[in-house]
Amino acid sequence: MGLRWRGWVAVLVMGLAMGFGAGPVAWAHSTEPADPQASVAVREVRDWLTHLPNRAQNRVVSGQFAGYSGKTFSLGQVEELKTQTGSYPGLLGCDYGHDGDTIDHACNATLKDWSAAGGLVTVSAHLPNPDQPDWGGLFTKPATFDRLTDRGSATGRRWHAELDRVAEGLRELADAGVPVLFRPMHEMNGDSFWWSAQNPQTFAEVWRDMYSYLTEVKGLHNLLWVYAPDCSHGNRSAFYPGGGYADVVGLDCYVREPAAVQGYDELVALGKPFAFAEIGPRSGPGGSVEVPLDYGKWIDAIRSRFPATAYFMAWNDQWRPTANAGAGRLMNDSWTVVRGEIATSARTEGAPAPVGTPVPLADFETDTQGWGGYRVLDGPWSVSEWSARGARSLKADIDLAAPEAYLNRVAPQALSGYRALTATVRTAEWGNHAAGTTAKLYVRTGAGSAWYDGGAIRIGPNGAVLRLDLSKVADLHDVREIGVLFASAPGASGRTAVYVDDVTAIAPPAVVSGFESGTDGWTGYLTATAPVSSADWASEGARSLRAEVDPAAPEAYLNRRANLDLTGRRILGATVRATGGSGTAKLYVKTTASNTWYDAGAVPVGPGATTLTLNLAGVGSPQDIREIGVQFERRGGPSQGSVFVDEVTVR
Repeated sequence: MGLRWRGWVAVLVMGLAMGFGAGPVAWAHSTEPADPQASVAVREVRDWLTHLPNRAQNRVVSGQFAGYSGKTFSLGQVEELKTQTGSYPGLLGCDYGHDGDTIDHACNATLKDWSAAGGLVTVSAHLPNPDQPDWGGLFTKPATFDRLTDRGSATGRRWHAELDRVAEGLRELADAGVPVLFRPMHEMNGDSFWWSAQNPQTFAEVWRDMYSYLTEVKGLHNLLWVYAPDCSHGNRSAFYPGGGYADVVGLDCYVREPAAVQGYDELVALGKPFAFAEIGPRSGPGGSVEVPLDYGKWIDAIRSRFPATAYFMAWNDQWRPTANAGAGRLMNDSWTVVRGEIATSARTEGAPAPVGTPVPLADFETDTQGWGGYRVLDGPWSVSEWSARGARSLKADIDLAAPEAYLNRVAPQALSGYRALTATVRTAEWGNHAAGTTAKLYVRTGAGSAWYDGGAIRIGPNGAVLRLDLSKVADLHDVREIGVLFASAPGASGRTAVYVDDVTAIAPPAVVSGFESGTDGWTGYLTATAPVSSADWASEGARSLRAEVDPAAPEAYLNRRANLDLTGRRILGATVRATGGSGTAKLYVKTTASNTWYDAGAVPVGPGATTLTLNLAGVGSPQDIREIGVQFERRGGPSQGSVFVDEVTVR
């Protein structure tokens, strides 16, 4: 549940991702579902969820859990949410199990009605413990977890009997044409349930066997499989069964401060649509709410720190939004998708931007900030009727019968050292857009005004985030023009309005330690050798920090003791690797004279590069950092190995 005292913090990041911040991230890499025989409806939902974060608004589906089938399931609290906020959530949740003693799917009737009314549905399952003959023991760790895949064992037979019962419910939904976000064995990295805290490899084998049984043996092709660890524990990606067995990745989070959640980058890096699969206030003894939660903080955190989020689902009862605060702000935000706004055939294209720090270039909060229009009917003006960020944006009226129109700023601008440009754009609802208006972000550079653009993206009233990679743009020291080109489709006609907001340059992270010329003050603790600057491997440049570790030692540290002020910074990052056995790594900081420790959990590491990140939102006294380090823990290896750290950065 957020940052833990004396816990370890690390988040895996693979590929390109903006991470936390105001800009875009590297969204899901593939739009195809894991099941190659998935139904058309499932494929549409999967594709739609993948592309949602490319929008400027209406981009995060709201969800509400409605209870346990056959016991507490009811739309009463959903109706309460509608009464208080004016909208139904876009996603409705039901659980087929409760207290580990029954499996029931009577909620299917309501789920079918919900789907027919234009909503999405999700099914979870607190299934009975198959190690117990009476199907009890939801919270009792089984001694025979590894036998779940053995259908010849008593445990395996009971487990597959449970899956048969689950399959009956899912089959009913399949026959009704209802796609299901299916979330089994959630919070596997925690310690709550009988399937939690198992051997990660064994868990992945059980998941893959469950997937194959329900998909191939039972023929269920209406499922999108959701992998959802607990955000308050480490090893969030350690149990992942692989991209061929999951469609959505998410986090279950019960926290006081949503902005301080750890694990986002680690899950986004898996290349699937990301969700907050359960959210709610932190619980105290007996399940009571520790402190009422302002749910408005959740949408604030999603907008500012977790922008790849495709959906969230609030839990019910004392954890529900209407029993806390901020339900209206959560449900009525311009980013929130409610029931009636889900059109799975609509998609907004986009492209990833590299890791970095967003630097605002134009926000139009006071005036047009030097931007003008070319081939527009009227404008541009700074207006308050729509904005991507802040209160205002740039607007102009255009003629859709004309082939193109521009909003731009013609003035010298130096963009040397920046990685990308982004801008958020949209069209008005009115006008005949035919097949759709497109927009592209561009720059002109040098004496010849050479043109570079990020490609055309079809846009509409929900808008889109445009991105331009600057890595191949010449003369960045001499940018002459930044603008957006709007192009009409053949057959378009009439007048409409176009908008631009939040024009941003992406600066690379600031390097704290690169180890190119030495150890940069880093030392080792419990290492077999002192750390050195080594040319054996590097994530950036030519060198990294390296130390030998003893295979008999359970842990080792590479760290730097020095005062550092990280006020205003959001993310601390480091790239690591380890040889000579499996293990985990944790990026941490210590603050103040008391050396208070902050982190977000262990991440699996091996011979390949792994990037760790620490969300600094929950770190106390960031102005007084006393130590930065990486703790490596080994699970055994045949011989002495090496650990490496490189590119320690902040952004």
